[in-house]
Amino acid sequence: MYNRARELPRTVASIVAQDYRPIRLILVDNNSTDDSLSVCREMQQKHQDAQLQIVVDCQPRPGASAARNKGVELVESRYMMFFDSDDELHPDAVSRYMQAFAEHPDADIVGATINFSKGSHTFLAKAIFTSEPEAHIIHGILSTQRFAARTQLIRSVGGWHEHYNGWLDWNFGLRLMLGKPRIYWLQKPPVATVYLHPASITGRNDKYGYTQFYKAIQQTRQDIAASSHPRRVRLERLVIYRQVLLAARILHEMDENNRTELSQLARQIYNEAVNDSLTTPVMRCFFALCLQYASRGGRGSGMVARLIIR
Repeated sequence: MYNRARELPRTVASIVAQDYRPIRLILVDNNSTDDSLSVCREMQQKHQDAQLQIVVDCQPRPGASAARNKGVELVESRYMMFFDSDDELHPDAVSRYMQAFAEHPDADIVGATINFSKGSHTFLAKAIFTSEPEAHIIHGILSTQRFAARTQLIRSVGGWHEHYNGWLDWNFGLRLMLGKPRIYWLQKPPVATVYLHPASITGRNDKYGYTQFYKAIQQTRQDIAASSHPRRVRLERLVIYRQVLLAARILHEMDENNRTELSQLARQIYNEAVNDSLTTPVMRCFFALCLQYASRGGRGSGMVARLIIR
């Protein structure tokens, strides 16, 4: 967590309320300047017992990835899951995960659905139940709060990248999928509620945030190219498509105060995608249409992308 003193009691309470035991909860503070660390220690004293062990630690290196990697180092169990410090886990989430692993002992990952909450509105997140990395590249189906996995698998991919701070779970989920893990899906009901708010650490819509997203795209292409996945060329091309969508998002979200700066960034990101050595003539035509459509708020081009990009 980073500066989540206000949200932490709700999040930890949702874990204390789990109907499964034993649980080992690891809380990692990432240089908070508020009372987050004190709140963690207070909750540790209040809630810890023989069936609920609470570990509180600190990670001085900045960034959510560094904090998560610190947490992974402290895991002692066969299975683990990540959870963000401002969301809420539903009471039966852990028991459903563990039941799924018991009933499907060959599963490497158990994935699930989640709710999003924005203001007074709660809605079901988009869900696609597949182990195909193509779907994850386009839709981000294996995000932080949506899965539990074998600890050995989590460690085998080398942890979370720490040199950028955007679309972290998108990259991490794809690296898990590149190893072709066996995934079992809990298709309903949702296991968690994710609260959408402007203070999200990795969701900034300014030049810094967009640059971090672009770094995630560049790193993800490197991860795919270094893998042994048989469809890695197609996967790289789909990541280039995501690059075009990023350029369109920048154009859609910019305003009069940052128009000049962000339009130049969007054009740079788009031109690099169009001129990439893996981009075909058909893709260039499709990218031009995508840029115009998505920059005006259009959605749903991912289904077409999966048909066109090979």
